[in-house]
This record gives sequence, C-alpha cells and structure tokens, in this order.
Amino acid sequence: EFLAMELASPRPFTLPHAYTGPEAEAVLSCYAVLVQHIRQYGPEGIGSLIVSMTRRLSDLLVVYVLAREAGLARMSGQGLVCLLPVVPLFETIEDLQGSPQITEDFLNHPVTRRSLLAQQNGTAHHLLDRAIHGPTHVDHHGDETPAPELLTQQVMIGYSDSNKDSGILSSQWNLYRAQEALVAVGKRCGTHLRFFHGRGGTISRGGGPTYRFLEALPHNTLQGDFRLTEQGETISQKYANRGTATYNLELLMAGTAGVTLSQRRTASKPHQLEPLLDTLSEWSREAYQAFLYKEGFMAFYGQATPIDALEVSGIGSRPSRRTGQRTLGDLRAIPWVFSWTQSRFYLPGWFGVGTALEKLKKTDAATFRDLAKHARTWPFLAYVLTNVETNLASADEETMQLYGALVAQKPVRDEFMGIILKEFRKTRHVFEEIFKASFEERRPRMVKALKLREAPLAVLHRQQIALLTKWRKCRAADDAAAAEALRPSLLLSINAIASGLRTTG
Repeated sequence: EFLAMELASPRPFTLPHAYTGPEAEAVLSCYAVLVQHIRQYGPEGIGSLIVSMTRRLSDLLVVYVLAREAGLARMSGQGLVCLLPVVPLFETIEDLQGSPQITEDFLNHPVTRRSLLAQQNGTAHHLLDRAIHGPTHVDHHGDETPAPELLTQQVMIGYSDSNKDSGILSSQWNLYRAQEALVAVGKRCGTHLRFFHGRGGTISRGGGPTYRFLEALPHNTLQGDFRLTEQGETISQKYANRGTATYNLELLMAGTAGVTLSQRRTASKPHQLEPLLDTLSEWSREAYQAFLYKEGFMAFYGQATPIDALEVSGIGSRPSRRTGQRTLGDLRAIPWVFSWTQSRFYLPGWFGVGTALEKLKKTDAATFRDLAKHARTWPFLAYVLTNVETNLASADEETMQLYGALVAQKPVRDEFMGIILKEFRKTRHVFEEIFKASFEERRPRMVKALKLREAPLAVLHRQQIALLTKWRKCRAADDAAAAEALRPSLLLSINAIASGLRTTG
C-alpha cells in the first residue's frame, strides 16, 4: 500500500546529488548508469530489470520507486512510466506456486500497464528526452500513441533453486504447473506472457535436449517466442564455431516454430496424469528434503564432495554463497550441483524419484502401470524420466563410495552412504520396471560413450581424492602455505574431471 501510494507521486525521496548512504548509493548508482546509457544510445541494448527471488508484489513495485529516484521512471500525462521493463523471476517452489497471483496483481497495476504500453509503442525513451531537452523533442503523438493489440510481459522462471530445494521431479512439475497457471493469468489480463527460461547447462539445473524441452512445455506457453539462458560449458559446446552455432540456433528456431504450430492446431486440455504428478511430486519432495535436513547432512556433504575446494577456486562468476553463511540455504545452486557431479553422485538429478515411484507401485499397482504406458507418449513425462535416467547412468557407485570414505565420522558416513545407495539402486530398478528393459538395452550409444571415458576418469577421481585429503590436512593444521601450494593441482583435477564429464554445475 505504501509503495502504491508513492508511485502516484512524481517527487523523489531525496534531493538531486544528496548522499543517501552506502547501501542506497550502491543501488541507485546502478540505475544511474542505465539512465546515462539510455541518454547516449537508447534503451534497446539494455534489456529488462529482472528481479531475482520475486516473492511478493512489493518486490516488483519497489523497483519502480527506485527507478523514479534515479530518473529511470518519468511522469507521463497519465502517470509514472518506467523506461525499462520490470520482470519477475520466480525461483523456489514456494515462489513458483505463488507466481500466478503475484503476476496478476502486477499486470493489473496501473504503472505496469502504462510502462508496458510506453515501452512497446516507442514513447518511453521520449519521456527521458523530454526531461533532458524539453518538450520539443517529443513526437506528435506524445503520450497518446495507440496501444499495440496485445501487451507483452516477460516472466522469468528459474530451474536451479527449485531443484536444489526440492529435487528434480518436484522442480520440473512445479515449473510446469506454474506455466499453466501463468498462461491463464495472461489471458485474463489481456497480456501475452513471454517466458524466460533460466536453464543451466546441467540436467539438475534445467538442461537437456532442446527439442525435447520445447515439446515438454505446457500447452500455449510457447506462442512463437520465448527466451532462455545458455550457461557455462554449454556456450562453448554449442556456439564455439560457426557450424555448431548455426546448427544449434536452427534447431532452436525450428523447434520453437514446430511446437508453436502444433499447439495452435490442438485444443488445450489437461493430461489425465496431471493429478498423479501432483502426488508424485510431493512424495519425491518429501524424500529429498528428509535427506537434506537430516542431522549430520552438512558434515557428510562437506567431506564427501569437493565443495570446499570449489568455494576457494575463484572460477565462478559469483561467490558460492549468497551471504557467506555456511548453511545449505545460503549455498548457490551452481556449486551445489558442481560438487555432486565431481564426486559422481549426481544426486540433485535423481534423488527422491525412486521413492515416489516405488510408493506408487506399492499403493496403486494399476496406476503405476498406467504411468508406465505414458512414459513414452506424454512429452513432459518422457523428458523428465529420460533426464533422470541420464543422471543415474552418469553416476558411478564405486566412485561414490570412494568419496564417501573421505567422511571422517564413521556413523555419519555409513548412515548417509546407506541412504544414497539404497535410493540409487531403488531408482534404477523402478526405471527398468517402467521401461520394461535395462538402460543398456535401450540406450546403447550413451552406454558406449560412458564406457569410453570410464577408465581415465577413474584415475582422475583417485588423484583428486588424494589431493583433497592432503589439502584438507594442511588446512586443519593451519598450514596456509602448504594448502595454497596444493591449490593449483586441486583446481587442475577439478578442471580435468569436468572436461571428462563434459559438465560442471
């Protein structure tokens, strides 16, 4: 209510050039850089103001207030207009579940409607011209340029944090449900929603074959356009040279066109298994979170994976932890996935799925058989199960046990390794029941690729474990010089394993 009241007023909080303190200056100076850029070059090269971890309407409205403060929002004849689009980013499961109501309230806010109209009919930058040069630089239409037929609002959805918090099945299903609900919101508000998929390179962070990903999207979420991120090693793998770049861009464009046309020709109706996926998603989430929040988990995770080495590697674009606290919640999704990948657990990409599927089989065998029938025909289910199975195949039980042996406390080591191996074997077994064949029989090409790199990777893993052991002993003895001397070799081992696996985090 306070923000809505403020947005009705043209006056800023502070006087021009007044010092507002280090925190406010850090924020407002970023907005000031954007204003200066738009003055020189226009708004086209900037893009949007994406609000990470959007959890309530006020997270979006406060950006309008800050934009007004820095001169990135201006008064038109009808009221305040922001010169750049403000885009919500929904990342956690709870945020995805709350996204429809937040988005609807945001779309119905008058500042949002005015801003979208001004941005899309080309009058937004004239407001800044007017502030700099006076009203003579405003075009003949002024603020009265006709509205486009349909306003477009971008909505970004995150794959990483939802997976880190709840596991792959719950993450993928809640993303699916959120998109279904958001499309309905767009229709009610007379707005086209352009989805921006914040996918990582790894399966655990939303990666996977492009066309299968597009096919698996809910009906009407792909209407000729969308955005996505390409991250990490996938950039070099897909776009390092003209040939592969052309191929991957053509694949993306053809897939988008094909799925859009296909969806236009078919009526939108829920799949008969959607209520079942609600249940499986929750069962999977419960199993995953019970493991993560079990007493002793952080001690196990900190020793059974090279997360401590990754945190001092300096190879990421951002710190491993958001605020520096040594908690699971503060750890970013990239090092989380990276550490499990390096130690060949691949745990975020499969844990919890086996428990959910086995529970269904035991409680309702007929429905389990029905699910198996649709495992190849429903694109969403086929995409998710195929990706989970890829992670299962990439994980290596023997290597897991080698890294598990790094955990000093035997009771902690035995308990958590027992849980992991039991879930791992359970998941592989239930997948064989669903697909009526082993992984080796159904995906021989991937099996061959995995076997080709198995022996050299085994050598690299043993080298890394030896280095980790020495490095941790030096750190425990406060021998900083010796630990630092080992760090380049440790980082080289991380790089070598990542190259062998063709994936990081």
